[in-house]
Amino acid sequence: MEGRGNIYQSLIFAAQKHLEETGSLPADPAELARRTEATEAEIHSMFRSTEELHEALIYHTVTLLNDALREGVIKANASDPIEQMHSIAHSYLDWAERNPTLFRLMVEGLNGPIKPDSALHRYTSSMRDLYHRKLTEAQRLGILAEDTDIELTIMMLHCLVKGGNMMFLTRSTDPWFDGDTRSTRELSERIFAEFMGNLVRANAVAAGKDG
Repeated sequence: MEGRGNIYQSLIFAAQKHLEETGSLPADPAELARRTEATEAEIHSMFRSTEELHEALIYHTVTLLNDALREGVIKANASDPIEQMHSIAHSYLDWAERNPTLFRLMVEGLNGPIKPDSALHRYTSSMRDLYHRKLTEAQRLGILAEDTDIELTIMMLHCLVKGGNMMFLTRSTDPWFDGDTRSTRELSERIFAEFMGNLVRANAVAAGKDG
């Protein structure tokens, strides 16, 4: 007999497949049951509503994304927080390009009301904390000057990422990108690199003041 954990995973994958093919989550247990060997009763015992299924799929999404971001950090120079941030951005964009359906689900959630203690709330809070740690570390190492406004920089990064997210979702209908043959991933990566380069240059420690 299939274990409860295996049934749960099969339902998550089935819901993802349904979302990929139809653009929406299953409206009721019967729709999901047709894609799995689980009964409607088993489905209802795990997901009492479409909202609960949505939250479970969001959790699945951010777990996969966090794994990808963690792998990016591991591959970067452990002593260079700026390089690590570049690696995180690269991993993020790579994941977004390879998982367009889950990426859209996540971004649409991030652009709406985010419920406290939800998977999205924990994810976006953890990203803010990650930015703060890396930028503070860069400041401690003398890559950024002591008077660099870390909180403002974090907010600028937040806006940059949100803009990049929307570029993935709306580029096909946005006239600003007419005639640009570069991929959305390439554009996003170059924009992020330009931002980080300007950030470091604008906040470099002045000559003779680096201890």
